[in-house]
Amino acid sequence: MYLNELKPGQAVRIVSMGSLEGPVRRRLMAMGLLPHSEVRFLRQAPLGDPLQITTGNITLSIQKQLAMQIEVVAV
Repeated sequence: MYLNELKPGQAVRIVSMGSLEGPVRRRLMAMGLLPHSEVRFLRQAPLGDPLQITTGNITLSIQKQLAMQIEVVAV
């Protein structure tokens, strides 16, 4: 399952971010989106992009294209 497939309020754990390009992956990790961390999907913009997620005390908006490359598993 990938991050873009979640329903609002659903919690998941990140399994892999390996398909992201190095600089993008490092930037997301610097913002708190780490492998094996728990993420909750909050909402999707009306036109479908971006997606709002939360991890720990941080809320992020990420592009749907990036979310399609982050593999997750339900918690």
